Parts: sequence; C-alpha cells; structure tokens
Amino acid sequence: MVKFKFSLSLILFILLLPSASSEVTITANNEENLIFVNSGENVTFNSLGIENSTAILWDFGRDINGPETRYSESQNITHQVHASGRYNVTFTVSYTDSQNIVKELILIVNFEEDYQNNVVHNEALFFAIAGSELIMSAILGYWTQQIRKEKVYL
Repeated sequence: MVKFKFSLSLILFILLLPSASSEVTITANNEENLIFVNSGENVTFNSLGIENSTAILWDFGRDINGPETRYSESQNITHQVHASGRYNVTFTVSYTDSQNIVKELILIVNFEEDYQNNVVHNEALFFAIAGSELIMSAILGYWTQQIRKEKVYL
C-alpha cells in the first residue's frame, strides 16, 4: 500500500508540474499564437498568470510604434502599429525562486495602399487611337470591296 501511495503522489506531482509552468499566457487582441492586423490598427497585448513575478518584459523585436517602443515592462499594453512586416514578440516573466518563463507570439502587419486609377487626359493619345481606327476601317473597307468585285468568298 505504501508503494501505491508513493506512486500516486509522484504521478500527481508530474501531472501538476507542467500546468504550473503553462499558467502564463500572452495574447494580442485575444489571439494567442499568430495574429494578423492591418497597418494603423490598435493591438492590445495582455499577459495573464504572472502573479508573484518579480519582473516582466515585452520584446517586440523592433520598434513597434515609433522610437523607444521595442521594450515594455507593463502587464498590458496597447500600440497602434504602422510599419508592415513580421514582429516576433517575446514575453519574459522572472520569478525569485525559479527560472524565467518565456512566451512568444507572432504579429503580422499588412500594409495595403489604396490604388487610385489615374485617368489619362491626353488629347494626342485620343487622336492617335482614333486615327489608327479610321485607317484600319478604310483598309478593311477597301479589301471588302475588292472581294465583292472579284466575287471570291472564303
């Protein structure tokens, strides 16, 4: 019976150990692993399960919203993202009695510029196209008349 109690307590300890380290979660706009946003949108980064931590650090991989915005020590932070590309966001939590916990997510910012179709207002282009159509019509008319004159049909 003693072996059984020891085995059961060992199994419970092993099962509970990973859940303690996975309690820390990070999200960006309530997404956990991969998030897609358009340029100019606000992105809210949240961290949960960091009670009893001594320090936290967000690393956005590069300046996310202007100069000096690569790092943050806030639990929750909102940035308006303008630069398109991929951001490898790393969140590090430090505790006094254990190792640091590092979580990562990927933020992909899409930049789509509004395409404006510029209408060309050029009289020379208009007359060149109209003139070539008149010349082609005249040639087609001439050949049609020649075929009717010869009465040769394909």
